[in-house]
Amino acid sequence: MTSTHAPDVRAEWIISAAWKAAPDGPLPVVAAVFPVVGPPQRAVLRIAGLGVFIASVNGQVVSDPLEPGYSDYSRRAEFCTYDVTALLRPGDNVITVELGPGCYRSKTIDDRWAKIATDYGDLGTCATLDWIDAGGTNLLRTDASWHGTTGPVTWSNWVGGEDYDATSAFDTDTAVVLTWPPAVTAQVPDGIRLCPKTIPPVRVVERLPALDVRETQPGVHVVDFGVNFAGWIELDLPPRTEVRLRPAELLDAEGNIDPVTQGWGPVYHTVRTADAGLTWHPRFAYNGLRYLELSGLPEPPSAESVRGLVLAADTEPTGTFAASDRRLSDLHRIIRRAITSNMYSMFTDCPQREKLGYLEQLHLVFPILRWNYDVKALLENSLRITREAQEPTGHLPLYVPEWDPFPDPWRGDVNFGLAIVFLPWQLYRSYADETVLADNYAAAGRYVEYLLASRDDGLVTYGLGDWNGRDPRFVPLVATATLARALGVLAAIAAVLGKEDEQRSWTAVQGRLTALLRGEFVHLDGTVGTGSVAELAVAINSGVLTEAEIPAAVQRLEDLIVADCYYLDVGEVAMAALVEVLAEHDRHETVYRLTHGDDRPGYGYMLKHGATSLTETWDGPTFGFSQNHFMNGAIDDWFFAHVAGLQQAADDIGFRKVVIRPRPCGGLTRASADYRTTTGILRSAWVLDGSTFTLDVAVPPETIATVVLPDGAVRQVAEGSHLFKSSIDEEDAADVVKR
Repeated sequence: MTSTHAPDVRAEWIISAAWKAAPDGPLPVVAAVFPVVGPPQRAVLRIAGLGVFIASVNGQVVSDPLEPGYSDYSRRAEFCTYDVTALLRPGDNVITVELGPGCYRSKTIDDRWAKIATDYGDLGTCATLDWIDAGGTNLLRTDASWHGTTGPVTWSNWVGGEDYDATSAFDTDTAVVLTWPPAVTAQVPDGIRLCPKTIPPVRVVERLPALDVRETQPGVHVVDFGVNFAGWIELDLPPRTEVRLRPAELLDAEGNIDPVTQGWGPVYHTVRTADAGLTWHPRFAYNGLRYLELSGLPEPPSAESVRGLVLAADTEPTGTFAASDRRLSDLHRIIRRAITSNMYSMFTDCPQREKLGYLEQLHLVFPILRWNYDVKALLENSLRITREAQEPTGHLPLYVPEWDPFPDPWRGDVNFGLAIVFLPWQLYRSYADETVLADNYAAAGRYVEYLLASRDDGLVTYGLGDWNGRDPRFVPLVATATLARALGVLAAIAAVLGKEDEQRSWTAVQGRLTALLRGEFVHLDGTVGTGSVAELAVAINSGVLTEAEIPAAVQRLEDLIVADCYYLDVGEVAMAALVEVLAEHDRHETVYRLTHGDDRPGYGYMLKHGATSLTETWDGPTFGFSQNHFMNGAIDDWFFAHVAGLQQAADDIGFRKVVIRPRPCGGLTRASADYRTTTGILRSAWVLDGSTFTLDVAVPPETIATVVLPDGAVRQVAEGSHLFKSSIDEEDAADVVKR
């Protein structure tokens, strides 16, 4: 009973013979009947599935949704552990395991959308159940003594949809299960090993009612859940009915669903009920949607008969933000919604057409992930999968696990692969765990060496550059400047790890690369590259310009933005750099204006056109790309770190030394933010009343805070609550409120 072995040490991979004979048919179910003598004292189920499994004991589901999570199936899969003591009963018991393909076996048998094509082998499960009862210590393990059949899910694809036929539902009565044919050995990837799951499970974190149900044509109804979300549609269905469900993020001009963002092929579910009614949701897939089209119902559906179940990794929320300007609060809300919608076993790029673990957004907008959720375990797991994806040459892919490689120029972009450098440093600074540096340093060094060897005349000339959701932009400058910045971070990591020779080496390479960039892209008139905002922001942020050049460069950057009426003509790399540069140089009025323009694509434009989660491109709901992306969410860091003023000190590790420096701007009269550090709650809440500025601060244990008030006064405080008042010049205060 004390064993903590992975299931594959003591059990076999099995599958139903019926599915193995027809793997494109209904999906498999395996089950076992086992006796329990008297009340059980303790029972632990350890189970893995290739790809998605649903485990039940005596008819009650014990596994969390969409288990186990992403992994490179040629190497490794995860197993989950559940305490099932309360579900066992004296006498015969039944355990069942249903299996779906997930990303392990991504195929399509009709015209439906499938983002990736994979086939690692048979679906299968490997499990052990240990329990103690009146008869002693017991072990049930997956082997040929189990039984197998097929279930009511007749087809499933991770992005394309799912088909369910209740007339084929299986009976878990013990006598029935024992009549099923014996299970057979599943053919799984050679050398695959099981490891315990170390990240939070996916769970239902919110339930959304249907806000509106409208008939758009005879027999066709459209449900509006009010917000764009990721998860399950749950539907109450009458007997003897066959319905078709189509998710969508957008509507067309006539009020019908516009499924353009779902993928480059149809995405839908079909459900057939039997002689009894049914409450249904997908079992092996999920969707990103706001709207749902229903067809085939004999009567119009009621709003009470359909719900949205929001699914996300069950991580602890860490922060909140609010401001007197509703525009800022609304932007924070839609950014947080996009983070939640893509927070599964990995952070995905979008919850509809792709659902892949792209790497660049993890470091480009890392602060917004950390401000909102405890992401340490999720991101450390992503780094482990990234290390496993590294080729012997050092190359890293665009997304991990790299189940189905992209073609160039996407596959080798440096901002994606360099997550192996930037992300460990960001995690270390946030959570003060040096292990993440040691775990990833060798892989980071190999990747950087690969990039250095892959240059053309000293420059990185391939990839996506300042990717804007549509086109590669400014590739040589952006890619090479990012590499130069990464070399500085790698040197800092080497210093922490005590590798002084390597620190000096990385620093020297960075110096030579920066000099090359200056010679190639920095012009005598102060322009950088082609003179774009994106190139200038990246150059400043990457250390390409000297300290003496930076003031004029920041002014030029601001002038370009103002001259273009605060239009956000930047991609995800430059956006992260832009916010950081403008905020660092106290250009907060300009950052504020970037949140408000709504006549051209940008943050305000998204809100004006009804976005309820952050969109992939600046033109939001007026353009048919993902309506649920967090990659351009860098502004949320400005909300926390500058509007509310919560910042780490420059030399801080783990939020032990913080700076609280709120910056009233843009007519704001109040703002607040809190963040749960590893020791407690850090909070800043301020109110501007006329010329009087009042700041309420909470400092967690083991933390020293330097408070900088708008009048320039500086105070240093320790744990506890603190109240400060200062004056803002009457003319300045009036100007702030007027703006």
